[in-house]
Amino acid sequence: MKKLILTLTASLACVAAFAQGKIAFANDSVHLVYYATDGSLRASDSALAGQGVSSALMPVGVTLVADLYAGTSSTALTLHTSTSFSVTAGRWTGANYTDNGLPPGTPAFFQVQIRDNAFATADAAAAAGSYSGKSIIFQSNPSSTIAFNSIVNHGSASFSTWTDGTFDMATQTGIANAKGVIVVATVPEPTSFALAGLGIAALTILRRRK
Repeated sequence: MKKLILTLTASLACVAAFAQGKIAFANDSVHLVYYATDGSLRASDSALAGQGVSSALMPVGVTLVADLYAGTSSTALTLHTSTSFSVTAGRWTGANYTDNGLPPGTPAFFQVQIRDNAFATADAAAAAGSYSGKSIIFQSNPSSTIAFNSIVNHGSASFSTWTDGTFDMATQTGIANAKGVIVVATVPEPTSFALAGLGIAALTILRRRK
């Protein structure tokens, strides 16, 4: 009788495990993360423009991390897991993730967000004028088996809808057709916008007087 109970308990545990959605939180050579080229980096980080984000190429005084947001609705995404960046240009350190809240075999919604780890969210980092970046919101199927489905795999069984990047990163990475898909930049603080506005207004007044 005890053996039967133990067997049933083990079986139920296995069923519960298989009911969890399994996700491989990693990116590939066409879903890389890179620094902006439009002048939106801090002056001290200007040499990073167009380069792939990596543990060896971080902004001065900043450590960037990658967050995986997920949910069963595109309007209700929550933070599920985070990871650091690897030494490989444009890539974060891959991590397997299991979640009961993401039904296996059913499309879930995802977004990858990059942030200065001094802040709790990418939005908070951006609001403070620090570095952040976001992917589009896309769908991918969590695995219903022992395997972990990649969030970037367009084919079976992930069927990811995250479109490939368009920013050419072949030179930086040494990989043909490598593409950047998430751009990391700063957003000037409101005070910076205000100062810029005052400067433009002053120039306008001076020109009118002349």
